[in-house]
Amino acid sequence: VATSTKGTYGTIKLDLTDESAGKKLVEICEIENVYAVVSAVGSIFSECDYEINSASGRVARAAFESTNRSKNSAIPKFIFIGNSDRVRNVCKAIPQLKKYAKGKEESERLVCETFGKPTSSDGGYCILKPTFIYGGSSFNVNPPRLPNGIGGIIEALLGLYPIQALSDSLPDVLGVAFEAPVNVDAVARAIVNVATGLCECPNNKLESREDIIMAASLREGSMLKGPIPNGMNARREQLKRTLSHRATEFTPEQNFAMLEELERLKPIDTRPTDDVLLNGRWDFCFDVEPDVGTGFIKELFEGNGPNWMKKILDFRGVHMEIGNDQSTIKLVVSIAFLGKRTDLILHTSLSPAPINPDGTMFLETFEGIEFAGIRLPYPNSWKRSRYLEFSYLDTEFAVARGAGGEPHFLLRGN
Repeated sequence: VATSTKGTYGTIKLDLTDESAGKKLVEICEIENVYAVVSAVGSIFSECDYEINSASGRVARAAFESTNRSKNSAIPKFIFIGNSDRVRNVCKAIPQLKKYAKGKEESERLVCETFGKPTSSDGGYCILKPTFIYGGSSFNVNPPRLPNGIGGIIEALLGLYPIQALSDSLPDVLGVAFEAPVNVDAVARAIVNVATGLCECPNNKLESREDIIMAASLREGSMLKGPIPNGMNARREQLKRTLSHRATEFTPEQNFAMLEELERLKPIDTRPTDDVLLNGRWDFCFDVEPDVGTGFIKELFEGNGPNWMKKILDFRGVHMEIGNDQSTIKLVVSIAFLGKRTDLILHTSLSPAPINPDGTMFLETFEGIEFAGIRLPYPNSWKRSRYLEFSYLDTEFAVARGAGGEPHFLLRGN
């Protein structure tokens, strides 16, 4: 059920700035049997920025108080899309954005106060606090929007360990420019997972890009228990053959769908955090990769770059080596630098994530860079951790999801 101010395009009319909006929201919830309310309402660079951005909190409080007075069924779970504290601090320092920031802040305060009361009988609340959100197919200035293509490249670049460390070390007004954005699809999946109860919302907030991406990465198939029904083993083998030998015959979207289906068919007793099968060499299958960053890497490895660049730096291959009982990773990028072959190696360590019911989630921590056999010095601020999930594992193949949330198809190497 969707609402809009004017009720166009098949939506239900609901003007949050109207005094009766709280009562109207309760009526919609009861008539449509709604079990979660998601507020993505917002405006920027308008005369009514404060009124519109604070309306979600005011209406949520009014709806909650209305149900308590009438003793009707309590309103359902409330999910609000806010923004990170760092973004808000920067907005407060810019005169044109002060009303926007204060409105968002007021909504968050009211949602926390209303649904955080010990006497509340609702389904709870969750506030998502992203930095910047990108997505869609078009560029826009007001409201600011980056399309998927350029946004994905920026996310991959700004998500690197050194850039993250640089962002953290700078004052808010400078550091926020180096914060990695998050894809709108990841935000939407995280909201659905919280709303349906597939994902918990610690402390009622998803405070970082990594929190949002990990919430989005949870899939219903990962919760399945018991033996795999007849025919699923055959389907799993069919998917593996298709992805490993015929991926170029399909679109990135079709490959993505097959990867997610394979994840749902993973062997029930497989726990990668405890399984020695994870150790060894794993080669990336770039033909399957659905995201922009790995597509760019594929172009480099296939020799599609300019000839003058290949004479200086020529990419030869990339693979992952996992060892020491699933506790270390070497990401090896083989290159030819000025005609001489050498390796650039990223060293990280692995440890099981604190919340890890399926044994698939790790914390990956940066441990250093090696070039041509020499360990390079790096600042301590680079020693950061992020989530890494191995959502599928058997003797031949694995599926890994990094901080970007996209699946990577891995083939066991020699």
